[in-house]
Amino acid sequence: MNKTRYYYLDALRVFLTCIVFYHHSAIAFGASGEWYNKAAVTTTGLTQALLSASMGINQSYFMSLFFFISALLMPLSFHRKGTKAFIIDRFNRLGIPLAIYFFILNPLLNYWIYGCWGGFGLGPMWFVFTLLLFELLYVVCQKLPNINIPKWNNPSTIGIISFMLISGTVAFLVRLIIPTGDSVLGLQLGYFPLYIGMYALGIVAQHNQWMDKINIKDSKPWFLLAILIGIPTMLIMMGSCRDKMDNFSGGWNMQAVFYAFWEPIMCVGISYFLLVFNKKFCNKPNRIIQKMSANSFAFYFIHPYVVVGFTFLVGLFAIAPITGLSVVCILGIPVCFIIAMIIKKCFRFIGIKL
Repeated sequence: MNKTRYYYLDALRVFLTCIVFYHHSAIAFGASGEWYNKAAVTTTGLTQALLSASMGINQSYFMSLFFFISALLMPLSFHRKGTKAFIIDRFNRLGIPLAIYFFILNPLLNYWIYGCWGGFGLGPMWFVFTLLLFELLYVVCQKLPNINIPKWNNPSTIGIISFMLISGTVAFLVRLIIPTGDSVLGLQLGYFPLYIGMYALGIVAQHNQWMDKINIKDSKPWFLLAILIGIPTMLIMMGSCRDKMDNFSGGWNMQAVFYAFWEPIMCVGISYFLLVFNKKFCNKPNRIIQKMSANSFAFYFIHPYVVVGFTFLVGLFAIAPITGLSVVCILGIPVCFIIAMIIKKCFRFIGIKL
């Protein structure tokens, strides 16, 4: 297996981590989606619609790409450490922080916001819970006979189109039962077909060393499809179906069909381009980026508190919601990285690898 250090993944991980912060901050200021609290004054009208559209674009790729990157790096760790050491490491790195957030931080955050003790919950740590399940499933599959990773030399056109069609079809069928926005044990299963698909694709990519072969030229058609067709089409659909927005979540209707197949098109186009763009321009050591990347999980772990705190802080001033969102992101992101670095060191002191 290729043991090359993927420096560009550090830059990509930092970018996606900042997108997570923006995503949740935008929801706090009026964009569509679920978050712990809303700002004192939120956006309305066109601004709110554009923010909500950006949420849809983010949702189409950012968490799926996180799963892809995790799966890309996971087999190397598993085969280097062995089964026992790998499982212990996963529970240390993922399981303990997950338990701390579920039993302590989530209830405390709700108490801070609403003045009453909130219930246990995953919050944004649903990603960590899901990742832990996926990695344990990989371990189980490695112990089963006749389990082989497909031999695909590169992501071919037929393969990419097949991935889009399968992901879209499964998503549409799942959303007939569990629409997007509905949670089961804290998990929005309506989005999971693409998460599972991208995680599986990351494993296939690692075993076939796709990262050594992909380039910007091959990604351009898919990126242009997403940007020049995918985004305008979604804006048109949103504008023409303003009284049927709930239909996008799932059901036997054209909006649900459109959204189910639109997501994988956007996911592949944007994810493919981000991977090759960072590979071309960011595939070299950078101490600052590597430090930020090393603290990205701690950032993710603590960012709800920073988003909520800065949202409260901005609410003390009479400024426009979009200005407030900008302030929260510009000040909150670097502050969150600083706090993440401190928290990681504190956790390391007590033997927890965050």
